[in-house]
Amino acid sequence: MREVLSGFADIHLAVLFGSVATETARADSDLDIAVLANHKLSSNEKIQLIEAFAQKIGRPVDLIDLFDPPQPLLGQIIKTGRRILGTDDAFANLAYRNMMDQADFMPLRTRALLERREAWTSKS
Repeated sequence: MREVLSGFADIHLAVLFGSVATETARADSDLDIAVLANHKLSSNEKIQLIEAFAQKIGRPVDLIDLFDPPQPLLGQIIKTGRRILGTDDAFANLAYRNMMDQADFMPLRTRALLERREAWTSKS
């Protein structure tokens, strides 16, 4: 996989996650990989990466751009992923960003859960 990534100089962090990373992949499992470049990946760059990985690995590819990753997926990537490219500092910065995003997101999540509980208990 590093061979594929070597063709994309702007990518400085790559994390393998999902069933391939946890060694629970089946024959029909896809390759889940998250990458961070110096910029948000363009559609063309994503297509090039997906095609390069698919040709090298022989599996469908699910590519996540870590420049602006969705929650809670980023948390899953941090928790279960295996870094295949990048420094400890780059991964630590990603983990820190995840922690800050979760802190910002938690009040909204808590409020939504309270509203659901209230709606459910008031139906009785």
